Amino acid sequence: MINILHPEGFDFDAAARLHRLGYVHRSFSGDEVTELTLSTKELVYLMPLEVVDDPIWPRLRVRFAQANRPYLVWLNRVTTNDVARSMRDGAVDVVSMEDSDERWREAMTRVTEHQSVWLQLYGGRPLSAEDVLIGRSAAIQRLQQTIDRLGPTDVCVLINGESGVGKERVASALHKAGRGGPFVALNCAAIPKDLLEAELFGVEKGAFTGAHKARLGLVEQANGGTLFLDEIGEMEIGVQPKLLRFLETRKARRVGGESEYRVNVRVVSATNRNLDAEIAENHFRADLFYRLAEIILQVPPLRARPEDIAELAIAFLKKANERFGKNFDTIEPVLITRFHGYSWPGNVRELKSTIDRMVLLFDGPVLRGSWWDQPAEPMRKQVEPEILPRVDKPSLPPKPVAAVPLVGNEAQAPVLPNSKQRLMLARKLLAESDNDFSWVAGQLGINTSTLWRWRKTGKLD
Repeated sequence: MINILHPEGFDFDAAARLHRLGYVHRSFSGDEVTELTLSTKELVYLMPLEVVDDPIWPRLRVRFAQANRPYLVWLNRVTTNDVARSMRDGAVDVVSMEDSDERWREAMTRVTEHQSVWLQLYGGRPLSAEDVLIGRSAAIQRLQQTIDRLGPTDVCVLINGESGVGKERVASALHKAGRGGPFVALNCAAIPKDLLEAELFGVEKGAFTGAHKARLGLVEQANGGTLFLDEIGEMEIGVQPKLLRFLETRKARRVGGESEYRVNVRVVSATNRNLDAEIAENHFRADLFYRLAEIILQVPPLRARPEDIAELAIAFLKKANERFGKNFDTIEPVLITRFHGYSWPGNVRELKSTIDRMVLLFDGPVLRGSWWDQPAEPMRKQVEPEILPRVDKPSLPPKPVAAVPLVGNEAQAPVLPNSKQRLMLARKLLAESDNDFSWVAGQLGINTSTLWRWRKTGKLD
């Protein structure tokens, strides 16, 4: 049974209608917003438009976001601007006294389904700001347990994984679980081979042209902490024996120096290459590999742990808000569902870039599923002629598609439907998507408010 909460002083006619439809309803006040749990998933919040205009609304909306609560907006009369503003502000749906009883029941059911999907995807576990490894999958939990065990030791660890899986995060987690001290990272592929030795071990003044003063190497800077060597498979073969000797003795000599120095540093390395194949081709020394890989940690790709996508996406959303000065509170569950259907060849890095792009191009508080493969609203007028309507369900597409399909080596100009064809297509998509106005508008490349205007004027009947 769906239970409905609404603010105090709710419209009598609307309350009478809820009663007539058989819904249990009561008022709430202030910041009284119930957390979303399995026992409260049938609880629906119905907010009059007047409350959305009230000064209390910004604080109340934050409470909805903190409680992971979607909500409905109720209007006395439907206007395009009010519907567009409500949906843009985060409402799942909008109902009015002009709507039929069936439409009200459909909206209430949609919110409860929305909440059920949320619980299934997010699990209700709050994300800690201290989390370094984010995820609740069995693979990540096992990885975290291994890290906790290895942290206090000084054993050399080699981290394997595809590009973008978060190998540096694993190295950082190892460091945090260890004995403290500095964490110093070096990407071996980013340093010219002539300078790699000097970068690692330091250089004395006058050792070569441009060495105007002595400089500490990274192994000295990491003394008492962790040295992370990313892309270790890219290390020049001529530098490898010197790194091997350092690992065996913990002693090194600056370029141009006459004496050695000793450091106490833990070395963690990472690669996305097959080092066995590199060894077979004499591109990597076997003795260095065995010294670096006392323990090997394998980081699974994102496609192998889809249950982590929701938590990662929320974490990246918070970071993107800080970076771009935006105010997104949460992510629409349909977007997480679409994320689950994609293979993520770029792994966690690609997911982060996707979230960053949408946060930058759109405004919220809710990151919408239809935005994944759509341009931002200010840009849409320029590119709309190139947007082809899609007819698949929102959870099915594995990847956002290009706006202009290619045939051979030339772009084929798409043929857009005329107004009558768009109306027919809108009716078809609304029927197939259970009247998901946000998604259908995204497929047609139009505003949600346009669909609402069509419905109000009877064009979609």
